[in-house]
Amino acid sequence: MVDQRFAVSVHIMTVLAFENCSRGSLMTSEKLASSIRTNPTVVRRLVARLTDANLVRSYKGKSGGIELARKADEISLRDIYSASSEKTLLKARNKRPARQCPVSCSMGKLMKDVIDGVETNSMDYLAKISLADLAAKVSKE
Repeated sequence: MVDQRFAVSVHIMTVLAFENCSRGSLMTSEKLASSIRTNPTVVRRLVARLTDANLVRSYKGKSGGIELARKADEISLRDIYSASSEKTLLKARNKRPARQCPVSCSMGKLMKDVIDGVETNSMDYLAKISLADLAAKVSKE
């Protein structure tokens, strides 16, 4: 299943959207790490991936920080997933089939079809949810 990088990346991006960090309004990795309750190094590694995907801009130095590279309604969870995760949601067993068993010989193809379907449906679902949708649901209490 999905590792923590996706969840933490969504957290980072939601903080940036909620705090309206764009066009010069910057957030530090330390402040993000405090919100996520993790180490700033973890945040910086994920921010590097998000920067490579053109989802955020990161500025170094004393007055540096992180901001959204696009409007929150232009960033989907699919974008964030693609930037932060290198794995598929599911993985088939990687064993040689037992040649005497037709089921064993067919499982690779059968599972590939299932996994492709799950992946396609999941990515379609994530594409429908924008970062702005999540930020709008944050309780301001």
